[in-house]
Parts: sequence; C-alpha cells; structure tokens
Amino acid sequence: MNKELFYIPNLLSIARMVLVLPLSYLLIFHFEEQKGLIITIMSVMYVTDLLDGYIARKFNQVSELGKKIDPLADKVTVVAVTIILFFKGLIPVFFFLVIILRDILILAFGIYIEKTRNITLMSNVWGKAAVLGIGIILLLTVINFEYFNAFLNIFYYIVLILITLSLIFYYIRFKKTIGEKIYGC
Repeated sequence: MNKELFYIPNLLSIARMVLVLPLSYLLIFHFEEQKGLIITIMSVMYVTDLLDGYIARKFNQVSELGKKIDPLADKVTVVAVTIILFFKGLIPVFFFLVIILRDILILAFGIYIEKTRNITLMSNVWGKAAVLGIGIILLLTVINFEYFNAFLNIFYYIVLILITLSLIFYYIRFKKTIGEKIYGC
C-alpha cells in the first residue's frame, strides 16, 4: 500500500471527500432543521482544505497522491454543494454555469496533461483564491443572513474575476507544459 495515503495532508483531503456525503444528505433532506450542522461541516471542510497544503509544505509531506486528491476533493465538494444549492434555487444560474464550466475545463486539461506528459499540474494561487471565494459564497448562501446579501451580490463578481484569472493562469501553465507558445506571453 502507498505510504503517501497516510500522510496527514492526504488524510485531510480524503476526510473532506468523505464529508461530502453527509453534507449532501443534510443539504438535500434537512436543510432548514440542520443548518447549524451543515454550516459546521462546511467550515470543517474549508479548514481541512487550508490545513492540508500548509501541513504538506511545513512537514515535507507534498506527494504525487496529494497533488491529485487535494484538487479532486475541492472539485467534488464545490460541484456537489453548487449543484444542490442551484437546484434548491439558492444560487444564480450564471454562477452555477461558471463553476461547472471551470471545473470541467480544469479536469479536461488535467487529464490531458496527465495522459500525454505524465505530469500533474498543482493548483495555482489564483485557483486556491477562487476556490476559497466560491466556498465563502456557498457558505454565506447556506447561512442566508439578510445583512450578507448586499456583500454577497458584490462578492459574486469578485469571485468571477478570481475564477477568470485562475483559468487564464492555469491555461498558460498548461500551454507551457505541453510546449506550445503562448502569444503575448
């Protein structure tokens, strides 16, 4: 068995993926009556996302497995929560489509580069910022505190800018990795 599986950062990423199941169940079937538990689970998931990268670098536990499961855990979490909140009518169509399109593009580029070059591109700072922003929006949507609404409407556009920047820089790294010239860079 791969010893990397038992690295603390990888266990945190796996825990995040496992927590998607009870979180999804609660969001679908017990949204109003279990909102406190939902918020707690989401908060724990975001903390594990911040901790896994920090611990990996701090304790020299960066691994090939971690480079794959951390972004996978991010995508599984974000997509699951986004889909559920969208079908509950709690997030706008444009935001839902942007998130889903972003993750499909990153997944497609990632699979291509893994298969053709045997390279796993790690998340960039813009990608991490975008995921954090998306997570904040999803959490604030669940909290649904009326005083957050004005902030939330502005924050949607800030996060859209972060998503756009993350895609641009991910695409530039992708093109450089496969050896193609990028015009203007």
